Amino acid sequence: MMKLFSRICAVVLIVMGTTALCHAQTAYVSDMLILTFREGPGPGYPVLSALKSDTPLTIIEEKNGYLKVALSSGEQGWVDKSYIVTDPPKSIIITRLKNENAALKEKIKALSEEADQVVMEQLKKENQTLIQNLETLKSKYTALKTASANITDILEENERLKTQNTSLSATLAEQKGKNDFLFKTGMIKWFIAGVGVLLLGWLIGLSISSRHGGSSSLLD
Repeated sequence: MMKLFSRICAVVLIVMGTTALCHAQTAYVSDMLILTFREGPGPGYPVLSALKSDTPLTIIEEKNGYLKVALSSGEQGWVDKSYIVTDPPKSIIITRLKNENAALKEKIKALSEEADQVVMEQLKKENQTLIQNLETLKSKYTALKTASANITDILEENERLKTQNTSLSATLAEQKGKNDFLFKTGMIKWFIAGVGVLLLGWLIGLSISSRHGGSSSLLD
């Protein structure tokens, strides 16, 4: 019977301890130089050690204005409730902010490196595109240069043909003038020749008529 009672008490204690731990709250030693860490909830209990400001504590239970707490090492004891605060002290907040700031800096650095890598890849692509465009422009320039050379040759040939045409036109005009002059001269000559023939015929006719008239008078 005693053994059963002992077991029941042990189970109850375990359950109570587990319940107390489930409701444990983190607290800190306030801004004082030293806080006594005692074996029990009162100034009459022996001092286990002295706790410095900002020491983190886990509150287990409260009794007579004292708190039973556990240190980060696992050691348990009692401290005066008046010197315990639940809000994180400035030093811990600053340390936490420094850690968060360092983490943010690392994240920013990683993002910057990633962004630089993305930008670099984009610049490489744009550079490759520019190189391809440059090669295309070079090909077009070469084609235009060749076409320009052909056009220059064509223009020079055209000017040469224009000059030759002008020269031939002048020669033709000159030759036409000569031909017109010769034609007119020939016409005049033919006209004079025709008049001469007519005049000569008329003179011959007149001479014959005169002879016929003289012969008739002699016969009479």
